[in-house]
Amino acid sequence: MRLFNKKNKPSKHFKILSKKLNAKKTEAIEDIRKKHKVVTEWAKKKGLSAEEIVGKSARGLAAGVATSAIVISAGGSPSHQALSKKINHQKEIRRDLPDLDVKTTVEAKEDITQQVKNMLKNTNLYDEANISSQLTSILNIPVSRQLNGIRLNATYGRMGYESHLSRFPGDNLFTHFDSAQEYKRFSKASMAGGPGAWGYPAPSKKALTQKDIDREKYYLVAQTFLSPSWGSPKVKDWFRHRKMVVVNPKNGRVVIGVLEDAGPQPHTGSKFGGSPEVVEELELSKTGSNVLMYFVDDPNDQIPLGRYGK
Repeated sequence: MRLFNKKNKPSKHFKILSKKLNAKKTEAIEDIRKKHKVVTEWAKKKGLSAEEIVGKSARGLAAGVATSAIVISAGGSPSHQALSKKINHQKEIRRDLPDLDVKTTVEAKEDITQQVKNMLKNTNLYDEANISSQLTSILNIPVSRQLNGIRLNATYGRMGYESHLSRFPGDNLFTHFDSAQEYKRFSKASMAGGPGAWGYPAPSKKALTQKDIDREKYYLVAQTFLSPSWGSPKVKDWFRHRKMVVVNPKNGRVVIGVLEDAGPQPHTGSKFGGSPEVVEELELSKTGSNVLMYFVDDPNDQIPLGRYGK
């Protein structure tokens, strides 16, 4: 009977791993203090320590402190690069809709939500010709179910809540936001672990432009691989940065975004995906996640991204 009373002792491998994780934690804390003074100063005002930042900044791995060390480092050792590649191949696509209570800074030029809501109230949401015509009239921009003979597999369906995409190699939660306030507001969405289906918007942080920033901020995901036109590299490239209009039929909210990633997989039940900013602007957590998504014909790139009015 002593077998059942015997206490389990930590294995040799566990002790070694624990020691390495503690070393990583210490390294991460020191890294924050030395390289991220803005974050630590903000955290200090909020009553948080560097240790707490390390604990809260990672999501998705059981060894949170080890992940924080990886996230904080923009460069790194060969082992870090190898792990980054592994994460990129297993990019996380979030499908949950959290309670979002943060307002973004982009406002519609004119509130057309009631017009859009009224128009869609008694409309068949699969009537693509009617909807594209009505949206073109109300929004005063060319909205279409297809462009250049190319279309998506769906114009109505569920939108998944996505994580932030890496805008350049090494982009992470501490380089992704312009201020501590933005970090506090949007870091809860975490990072997807790599760029979208067409690669990084910019080759480096130095080369990052405002257009690149806006494209990631209001990025969209669609099942391009299920498009009736799919089958050639030319079509795949055509979808990159393709401007789209997304409408929440429940409240009439409209957002203009661009395709930056392909997905979700069919088994998820979602037809589309949206960045945290897109999902928040549409207020999907309050109304449900079904949206309309159509092409916007804007060859001269004159229509701004974000919440749209008229």
